[in-house]
Amino acid sequence: MIESDPHERTPARTHEDSRATAHAAADPAAALRMLIQRRQALLQRESAELRSLRSYADRLAHELPPTPPLPPGPPAGVEVLTGTAAVTARLDGMLDSAGTEVLVLDLGALTTSRPAGAREAGAAGETGAAEAGASGEAAAGRIRRLLARGVAVRAVTDRRGTDFPEGARELIALTRLGLQARIGQHLPTGLVLVDRRTCLLPTPPSADGGTDGAALVFGDSLLHRTALPLFESLWARATPVGSPVSPLSAEQGELLGLLASGLKDETIARRLGVHVHTARRRITRMLEELDADTRFQAGVQAAIRGWLQPHPADPQGAPRPAGAN
Repeated sequence: MIESDPHERTPARTHEDSRATAHAAADPAAALRMLIQRRQALLQRESAELRSLRSYADRLAHELPPTPPLPPGPPAGVEVLTGTAAVTARLDGMLDSAGTEVLVLDLGALTTSRPAGAREAGAAGETGAAEAGASGEAAAGRIRRLLARGVAVRAVTDRRGTDFPEGARELIALTRLGLQARIGQHLPTGLVLVDRRTCLLPTPPSADGGTDGAALVFGDSLLHRTALPLFESLWARATPVGSPVSPLSAEQGELLGLLASGLKDETIARRLGVHVHTARRRITRMLEELDADTRFQAGVQAAIRGWLQPHPADPQGAPRPAGAN
């Protein structure tokens, strides 16, 4: 049996559609029912076609030979490194061979004693500060050696790793040596790209710490299709360190300076000439702008971004603790 095409425009069908259209114009409810019926008919035909395709796929699956198992081990072109010594040797070898450019996503990727991101477990308190300082020193040493050789270095570092004064001072000092640095939010991973031909990707730590000191190394198409676009995307969205142009208004800049001086809310309100509740609302908005939990963190982040002039007693550019004289 040959099914008729519902869209066929024969004289008889055209005449029927004309009558149906004229009837629908006089009765909107009838027009709506007609549209629903046509839609139901179309869905029924598509459902029948899908059932036919599913049946064909099932028959084809039974006729084809079974898929051979994948070979064990990593994909072709991917090198697996296990152990801190192996990762350190490979990273230093890559950096020593760098000729023109090194791109770093999360400065923790330049630290091989612990996987990138492991510091977050102790990101508060003296333990977190000590771990961040040790991690920063190792990364800073590698960056200094690259800059001394004339290798261009661009780095996006995670916002959570720059809340400590020591890390802030180190980062600002490196930018003065030529490092191009930006602050990113919640970076998904760490990686090191050398001359856009080799990438080292530290693996995240497991619950039992079994992947400590592990990394992947790859290049070619995988680097250009994944790692490089990821870095450039995060770089474009990150905030420059030491930016000469501040996005803050004059009023916000004044408030930021008062916050960094460690003044109390009442004193800040008097300086601004506003009610204390108004001053507190502005302070809250300022903390949100800098993604800071405390006023001291806000001062550190503002100094890194170049939005806060360094205190004369602190030539390195990091803010003083709140309440310092």
